[in-house]
Amino acid sequence: MDDVLFEEVVVKESSSPKYLLNGEEVDIWDSDLREYHSKSVAEYIAEKLLELEKNGIDPFPEIVGKDMEKEMVKNALLSGSNILFKGMKGFGKTTFSKSISKLLPERILAIKGCKIHDDPARPVCFSCKKKVLEDNEVELTWVGRKWVRILGDPMMTTRQLIGGISIQKLREGYDIDSPEVFSPGRILKANRGIAYVDELGAIPSAMQTLLHELLEERQVTTPEGDIIPMRIDTLFIASTNPANYRGTADIKEPLLDRMEEIFIGEPETIEEEIEIGLRNMRLKGRARIPEWHLRCVARIVRIARKKEGKFSRIEVEPSCRATIKIFDHLVSSAIRNGRDVTMLEDYGVNYANIKLGLRSRIELDYDSGNEKDNIIEALVEEALNKTAIEVYSKIPKENFNDFVKELSEIGTLDVSEVDGEYLKVYPNLMDVVRRIAKDDAELVSTTEIILESLRRCTGILSKVACGKYEYTGEMRR
Repeated sequence: MDDVLFEEVVVKESSSPKYLLNGEEVDIWDSDLREYHSKSVAEYIAEKLLELEKNGIDPFPEIVGKDMEKEMVKNALLSGSNILFKGMKGFGKTTFSKSISKLLPERILAIKGCKIHDDPARPVCFSCKKKVLEDNEVELTWVGRKWVRILGDPMMTTRQLIGGISIQKLREGYDIDSPEVFSPGRILKANRGIAYVDELGAIPSAMQTLLHELLEERQVTTPEGDIIPMRIDTLFIASTNPANYRGTADIKEPLLDRMEEIFIGEPETIEEEIEIGLRNMRLKGRARIPEWHLRCVARIVRIARKKEGKFSRIEVEPSCRATIKIFDHLVSSAIRNGRDVTMLEDYGVNYANIKLGLRSRIELDYDSGNEKDNIIEALVEEALNKTAIEVYSKIPKENFNDFVKELSEIGTLDVSEVDGEYLKVYPNLMDVVRRIAKDDAELVSTTEIILESLRRCTGILSKVACGKYEYTGEMRR
């Protein structure tokens, strides 16, 4: 075995052992099975990309927007390059890497019992090489597509990343080439799949040197000088935060030189922010969030990111996870209160549910008490004011006086009493509500946001309680 330990082994159809799948002999070169082995990760990805492009299909449907970034990723993949995603936390670096993994076949053939799921025609581990060269029969199995996440950890060891020999198994009498003796680490388990290193800079410098060799030579030499005789096949994707971001460590230049850097930024538009939030909610579909609340929450997060004016004290800005979780908190509150549509009440007392989604996702330059809560309350007020202006602009000006006259006649309006029959009594109010509401399910929430917008933009209404407004007749100029 020593003469093939470090050599590439390629099994030919004419000299292959008998392959068994589910106990039955199979011809892996038959048209039904030939697509499930012998190809590299890069080949599988390139073929799938070109097929999707030919049919005008977006290969990364999970990614909202980011057309330029998608083009860069496609070019990098077609050229067989490894990728480094750089950007702030929570903007889709991990999602992008998972989306790339879906370009791989849903399943491939592997040698049964192999811990790194070796290719039956191109094995790389010493145990599988011995099987295909010496055994008359080799059992196969199906394995699903692989996406192996490797968390950047300053305390990571060689054994965790690469693997190691079990001395105990050797003492028990196992041969060195036995599968039980060698335990592969996370990077070797990514053989024939995607190896995603989350926060590459956090990995110790010595471990980064191992990865450098892996990307260049497709093999690994341990710090002790031992060469791991496995030329694994994997696409290496890594992520890191910008250099000036808190806690970001350096990545060794030789390693950077082996990857294509692609920056992943925040959503470009408020519509993209909303779409990302809705797609990733845990409570998706449990209660409706009307358009105005979607835009208000997205604005809260996006205003915080700009860090301008009174919000300049924000040092660490919120990611898309803040948008996602606040959406979830609004829906959670609506469910608890027996509503199918969210209301302003679901923001919580003193905006408690917004604070719940933001407190752990923003950091101030200093915070000696409740400054963070004060900042969040100001963010909500700013976003509500901007949203109120949008809603107010939808009120038809030609009937505005008649509309206001109706409100004066109503005096105090409790939105919980609003339904189709109620609105029939007040045709001008009904006209405004119907212009904005998508359907009858939104009548109450629409009425509330209209009244709230009037209060904020004109002052002709005052807020008696949440969902309850009183006509004042004092319009601001």
